[in-house]
Amino acid sequence: MVGIVLLAFLITFLAFKIFRWLFSAEELEKFNDVTGIYVNMIGVLYGIFLAFIVIAIWENYNHVKENINKEADALGNIFRDANALDDSIKALVDTPAKQYIVAVKSNEWKLQKDGKDTAESQDAIEARADLQEAILDISPNDEGEQVVYDHLISSLNDLTVARRMRVTSTNAELPWILWALLIGGALVLIFYIACFYVPNRNFHMTLAFGVSGLIAVLLFIAISLNYPFVGPDGLSKTPFDSLSPKNHKAHKEKPKKETKAKEIKKDHRIKDSLKTAN
Repeated sequence: MVGIVLLAFLITFLAFKIFRWLFSAEELEKFNDVTGIYVNMIGVLYGIFLAFIVIAIWENYNHVKENINKEADALGNIFRDANALDDSIKALVDTPAKQYIVAVKSNEWKLQKDGKDTAESQDAIEARADLQEAILDISPNDEGEQVVYDHLISSLNDLTVARRMRVTSTNAELPWILWALLIGGALVLIFYIACFYVPNRNFHMTLAFGVSGLIAVLLFIAISLNYPFVGPDGLSKTPFDSLSPKNHKAHKEKPKKETKAKEIKKDHRIKDSLKTAN
């Protein structure tokens, strides 16, 4: 960001030098009224355009972040719902799900941070395909398993949609024509400000530096948010870190304890019933 701000200051300084070399102070002061009208008009139009672009990029950034959370939530739902299945079937679902998490965290995320196409990573694609096959191969035996099966299918669909949105967002960039308008508009505004005549030149240049510096900061924000995975401030894979296999072993033990407790209570009820009958 510092480099962009310094570049904006340099352009502003050169703009002042160029116009002071081309025109005398008397000539610039003569057209101050006309120059002021154009500076106000261009400033308003560029400010509205810049705000629109920054807000649009910010909303897209948040949308990508929400999709990452949805993808992780869908995986968590698959792990949790699989706990209601037999151990053999649960293992068939858990294995590709865990492989998918490892592939996303180790391969795909690195490619996205480098701005590369995730199509180069086949591990996550194959793991998701194996997960889909494992879920579709489940044959529910009763209404309870049918409910679990429906939830697994729904979570798989959510996972697929969220993954597609995450992958496509890697290459979703602001069109070059908009970048040209953003940068070109900033240059035009700075040069028009330099055309405006103020008797105290240092004061005028200080004000111009403030405007150009603010524009540079906003452009830097737009560039950073336009590539949501790139850079030190890129989106984190933290939502997937909470989906480690260790977290799901604990979930597996709890239903067993609850089932055993229910069986003990059931045995006590049977014994009480036999005593009463006798």
